[in-house]
Amino acid sequence: MTKKKRLLLAGLLLFVIIIFPPIFAPILHDNDSPRSALRKDIFKDGHPYQSFLALITKGDYEDRDYGQRYNVFWFNFDSPTGATATICYTRKAENENYEVSCGTGP
Repeated sequence: MTKKKRLLLAGLLLFVIIIFPPIFAPILHDNDSPRSALRKDIFKDGHPYQSFLALITKGDYEDRDYGQRYNVFWFNFDSPTGATATICYTRKAENENYEVSCGTGP
């Protein structure tokens, strides 16, 4: 493979990586699982790239009203500190999708 083809391929790959999250996030995050619902909530807040990069860990607590607890760690560019640790709860709704309720905790 020539150097020109390699550069063209690398440029095309970089272009796809930059364009992919905002376009396909609504399709991939469809509330069919708790993690997908959490990622869709981050996307709806205006952070399409962070919806793919967020670290989501399942907590060991399940609330009767709010559902299963998840810890969500992601970088919020709008926040002065940047790092955002969020406590979220997900529960299955009547339409078989998951509902999300988030906060920063005590």
